[in-house]
Amino acid sequence: MPQQQPPWSTEPFGDALRAALAFRGLSFRDLESRCLVPVGNLHDHASGKRPPPGDDLLRRIADGLAVDPRYFREWRERRLVEALREVPEAELWLSRQVAGRRLKRAWRSLGADAPTPPA
Repeated sequence: MPQQQPPWSTEPFGDALRAALAFRGLSFRDLESRCLVPVGNLHDHASGKRPPPGDDLLRRIADGLAVDPRYFREWRERRLVEALREVPEAELWLSRQVAGRRLKRAWRSLGADAPTPPA
């Protein structure tokens, strides 16, 4: 039976990491042994002394937490950038909405509220 997954986080990496640790009942030391990332590095990423980890390290951390990497906002943001590069028209449309401070209105016009991630 698969482990229960926490809802996708909208928080910055450090807060999301702490929330996932609490959700799993783990400490930074526990995570260190599960993903083989030194606890000092984990703390530095969580505190903002280091930027959010790149994809390879973020996946190792997610695996250590037994969460989908998409749990982390930074992972999803990177996938969005990749998707927008594949569809330049979508990037232009979104950029215009943001530039005109119309993104919330455009989002609501689509009938969208607070989306829930797919299972």
